[in-house]
Amino acid sequence: MTQSLLSPRPGALALLAVLVLAPFAGAQQVGELGDKEQAALGKTLNKFISPKSDKEKEKAKAEFISSLEKLGKKRGAKETQDALISALSLPADLGRVLFHSVEYKSSLRGGKPISEEIGSLANSKTTYQLSLPSTYRAGATPLPLILAIPEFKDGKTVSPAEFLTAQLTEQEFREGAAIAAVPMPADLAKWNTLGDDNLGGVGMVMRTWGDVISKVGIDADKVFLLGRGTEAVTAAMHVAARYPHRFAGVIGMSGDAAADVAATNFRNLPTFFVGAGGNATAFETKCKEAGYENCTLKADGTAADVWSWVTKTARIANPLKVSFMPGDPYPDRAYWVRIPATEGLKSAVQAEADRATNTLKLTVPEVRQVTVFLNSALIDFTKPVQIEINGKTRTERIVPSVDDMLQLLSTSDNGRVYVTHRTFEVTN
Repeated sequence: MTQSLLSPRPGALALLAVLVLAPFAGAQQVGELGDKEQAALGKTLNKFISPKSDKEKEKAKAEFISSLEKLGKKRGAKETQDALISALSLPADLGRVLFHSVEYKSSLRGGKPISEEIGSLANSKTTYQLSLPSTYRAGATPLPLILAIPEFKDGKTVSPAEFLTAQLTEQEFREGAAIAAVPMPADLAKWNTLGDDNLGGVGMVMRTWGDVISKVGIDADKVFLLGRGTEAVTAAMHVAARYPHRFAGVIGMSGDAAADVAATNFRNLPTFFVGAGGNATAFETKCKEAGYENCTLKADGTAADVWSWVTKTARIANPLKVSFMPGDPYPDRAYWVRIPATEGLKSAVQAEADRATNTLKLTVPEVRQVTVFLNSALIDFTKPVQIEINGKTRTERIVPSVDDMLQLLSTSDNGRVYVTHRTFEVTN
């Protein structure tokens, strides 16, 4: 008999059936525009992203700008500049436009796990195992994504195919989310590193994530890391600590938490540990000491508990408070704040946006610059912005632009679109 990830307790099956149909908390907002208008803008943006020629790219850009201008004037703006600022101040709509701009892999069908090759690996054929709901259709409603790291068992890495055959087989997971089982390195020592050519464990998780979102319509605010077994949970936490802004949460199953990951980068990233040990308890204490009430321990947790947590949890896409401890030299970024990659930094980056007063306040370690990525969820573009960096204040008018938005597409995602950025020199 195949053992699943979790065995539901008596009476839980009825709850599971309900949870399969439960709406996802924090799913993508609808915005002001209708879906047809969002899709039409997305098509135009796709022509810019994937042009057949430079001429077509320029034509698509002009068409996109014209559409945004019309949208802004429809909202009451009179002048072109004001109309563009107005249109670029619709984060929910821009997120949906970005979702519709991607040509998802139309041949993918759900119902049973399939193997997908990671297309970005030039000299290595590496596949992950992908499970999609039986009702999945490309470009339809965005799906939650669970990036699953298989356990390290009996001295070897469990294969993605074996993981999806023997684990995470509950109907609510299979029919409610896309699941991608990551092909982890054979060498356990590489699991918590980017590795050469990004082929370490951290690199493979992020390569798998990148490949999935290029092929499957994923809700960027509902991407979860899941690790089974202590080695996999530890790897998931290392990935999360490097890229906290990419994920909605971290799930640890049947294994303890990482002992060497600080809580600092988890300010806006909740964790849920089932059947964990002392390290998870210590991590919960660290989170509470830092003022974070987002670490949950449930020793007797079931599939119903995990799925309920997934349905209720969504990424804080534009957190007003950001904290992260720079790595050596990475991570150098979290959410809307980035510093130059620098070795030997010992203090955390702290940032806060107050939209009511239109203020950005940043405390950064000994670096020469700091960059902020902005949208209207963080500041009001119609008013001057006060920026305080390490106690020194300046006031500027920050205006979004289509050029900046297009330049930042690789930094944005369909849950959070940045429409401008600023780099400030740091003086101490």
